[in-house]
Amino acid sequence: MSAHRAARRRWVLRAAVVLAVAAVVHGLAIWAAPRLIMGRVLAGIGTTGGGGGSGGVFLPPMTDASQRRIVMPSPDLLYAVCPFDVARTPLRIRADPKAPGYWSIALYSASSDNFFVINDRQAGGRPVDLVLAGPSAYPTAPAVPDGATLVAAPSARGMLLMRVLVADYAAQRDQLEAARATLRCEPLR
Repeated sequence: MSAHRAARRRWVLRAAVVLAVAAVVHGLAIWAAPRLIMGRVLAGIGTTGGGGGSGGVFLPPMTDASQRRIVMPSPDLLYAVCPFDVARTPLRIRADPKAPGYWSIALYSASSDNFFVINDRQAGGRPVDLVLAGPSAYPTAPAVPDGATLVAAPSARGMLLMRVLVADYAAQRDQLEAARATLRCEPLR
């Protein structure tokens, strides 16, 4: 074997090792980054002390340019947040937001994947009544109360994010705050 071939073989081997390491690091980053971000968000919500909400709900103040409680907050939206852990018991989520405009309730898994959304148009003026069950609840689903919708969470931990569109917060404050205050996240009884 010539010296040229041996050197070439070493470079090919080195390139293969570098590509393999890069692929592993890339895969780990894609897998870990969303989980780390969501873990940080959930820890931040857990330490903020409830923000005036009840029923397991955090009601942050109206967003301004300095706030980052929610990732990339919009100053046109009023938020309500409910971190959840459905490892042991399902969660009953109820809301009756009579907001003057758009609102939505979105559920996010521990990896930050959005797995369920309902908005004002889909609800059609009816109250929202959900039972959120974790992955350990299946294949036997929990008993769901009449009128409630069963939602399967892909992970035990995650977050509910309610958004209410704000046209004029000063003029609509009472109505908007009342709309998001209807959100409840409580263990299923």
